Amino acid sequence: MLLAFLLATVAAMSPSPSPAPTPTPTPVPAYSVDGAFSLYYVHTNNVNATGALDTPSGVDLANRTDNSEALLTLSKNAGVLRFSLTGGAYAFPVVGQAINPTTQPSSNSCLYGFVPLAAVQYVPSTHLTVSVGKQSTLLGQESAFTAQNLNVQRGLGFALEPTISRGGRAIYTNGKFTGDLEYNDGYYSGNGGRAIEGLVGWAPSAATNVQFAFIAPGGNTPGNVTASVANKREYDLMLTQQVGKLLLLPYLLFANTPASPKLGYTRSENALVAVLLANYAFGNAYSIAGRYEAFTQSSAAGDSSLNADLLGFGAGSNATSWTITPAYKVNTFFARAEYSLVNVTGFKPGLAFGPLGTGANQSRVVVELGVQF
Repeated sequence: MLLAFLLATVAAMSPSPSPAPTPTPTPVPAYSVDGAFSLYYVHTNNVNATGALDTPSGVDLANRTDNSEALLTLSKNAGVLRFSLTGGAYAFPVVGQAINPTTQPSSNSCLYGFVPLAAVQYVPSTHLTVSVGKQSTLLGQESAFTAQNLNVQRGLGFALEPTISRGGRAIYTNGKFTGDLEYNDGYYSGNGGRAIEGLVGWAPSAATNVQFAFIAPGGNTPGNVTASVANKREYDLMLTQQVGKLLLLPYLLFANTPASPKLGYTRSENALVAVLLANYAFGNAYSIAGRYEAFTQSSAAGDSSLNADLLGFGAGSNATSWTITPAYKVNTFFARAEYSLVNVTGFKPGLAFGPLGTGANQSRVVVELGVQF
């Protein structure tokens, strides 16, 4: 009893611990300049039979070295009127597709110009933002530029989606909910067609975000250099989930290209892509990312409709891809190594369908070095 009394007395006389201070929010600068510069080396086993624009035959090279990115972004982040401008060179390496030089005409930097993103925003309140200009798509878990992504190469699903469009967008946020609606030119179709694009998001916690995005272009929208089939209606269900040091980014993408006699599309064609992206951070410097994809098409081998091949490996083909990317980053410097494998099934034997040269699979090794600030 005496011991208990003494302990209670000491505890009462001891000062109470101070409460933990509330973290001070990091102020957003009125203006900011961000950038990324990187070089990459790509070695491909079983090079693509077509798709290389810098070789006379179109056959890809087994080894390539180039800039993967050299971009600067200037943003005004405060006030009712804001803007964001991104300029420079960039590449879109995609698993299973031929690699082209970063400044090759009709490819990479020349697809969306050397100012790929430029938008003005009107922000009348904390809930509403209205923007007009060249903007990244709302679909997919992979972003337009290399340094923004977990992997160096984009996936098969990325190649199906729009990347950048020109139009106007309204964004409404309120607590856990987000809603975006955009009127644009779809798959960068210009005067060739218009589209409605949108997104609905729900974030029940800081670790979880569920989003549904869609794009609905006109049924007679013709293809262009950025998308051979540009009348695709796409529906994308995405989840972002943080579990400790593990980040999970799965998504399910469904695409439908309707029949269009005007375009030579004799029937409606569909594709479904299931993707799991993940990243595990070992600490501040080291991480490892992975991606698995399963891509299926409704078309049969030999289907002659001009919209039958949404995958790029021929009508009736299906594919899976695996990608693993360990990364190291300290301060502004980063280094990544990558291995990818694409397996294709269901195509018509002997058909000059393009991407894979002498077999039904392709592997790549990629090394990338750069700075990001």
